[in-house]
Amino acid sequence: MNKQNGSSLIEVTIAMIILALLVTGLNACVVNLINSNVSAKELSAATSCGYQLLEELRRSEYSSIYSNSDTVRSRFLRSWTVSSDSVQKKIDLMVIWPVSTGKHSIKLSTIIAKP
Repeated sequence: MNKQNGSSLIEVTIAMIILALLVTGLNACVVNLINSNVSAKELSAATSCGYQLLEELRRSEYSSIYSNSDTVRSRFLRSWTVSSDSVQKKIDLMVIWPVSTGKHSIKLSTIIAKP
């Protein structure tokens, strides 16, 4: 009997198929991680944009705070509603992005006391 020390063509082909399946699965995971990273970055930017507006409203004159909306860098639509009583104003802010589709949104709110 002859001893064979090499691999057959069928073994090599099966190993290549298994390797291709593993690489395809890893590729799908990497694509999902990249998409999650982009979504998290957009959410962080939208939240920062919203908090920036709330800080501007807190620094402004109490009597000049009113409902309105604006667009920031053509990426985010900020729309806020002001409701008031005798001692405070409540601001409800919605940040929507992208502006063209409005696919994502966050809601922020704050209360500003009358001086």
